[in-house]
Amino acid sequence: MFAALALACAGVAAYDGLRLRRAQQINEAVTAAAHSAQAKGAPRVAAQGEAAQGEAREVRLAHAVALSKQGAYDAAAPLFESLVRDGPLDAAGRAALFDLGNLYLREGIGHGTPGTIVAPPMIEEAKARYRALLRDDPDDWDARYNLERALWLAPETRTAADKPNITEQHDVKVHDPQSKDLP
Repeated sequence: MFAALALACAGVAAYDGLRLRRAQQINEAVTAAAHSAQAKGAPRVAAQGEAAQGEAREVRLAHAVALSKQGAYDAAAPLFESLVRDGPLDAAGRAALFDLGNLYLREGIGHGTPGTIVAPPMIEEAKARYRALLRDDPDDWDARYNLERALWLAPETRTAADKPNITEQHDVKVHDPQSKDLP
């Protein structure tokens, strides 16, 4: 019985050791990506990110975050989108979805005066990303806050054209019960 217990503990230790080694490899790849981003600039990191589809999702996420921090939004957005689209919505996918919403929100607000909106379609894209994230995890308070902020910047209120026509709703036509026509 002691030997079986020792064997089970050894199996758990081996599994944890493999997970630790994998985490160290991912950390090394993320560190290398960060160093190459600082040394070579955004266009080179974008090329690495596109070529690195076989890399771990965490490494691809690190590439996208590094591009976003450098201001290379056009290169970061496709990487974030590929993380959301290519796999299950795990932790890396949710982080990519959140960061993509933030990226679109920043682009929508722009660098103008506070409260002004430069690109309303980008804010709508940000709202869509936050809503997708909240469908997966309704308790994500950061996504709720950012969605509320986006809704405050670009409210979704009904306009006069969106209101239903009351007279059309009251003009109900009832068919004659004697007729053989279908309603």
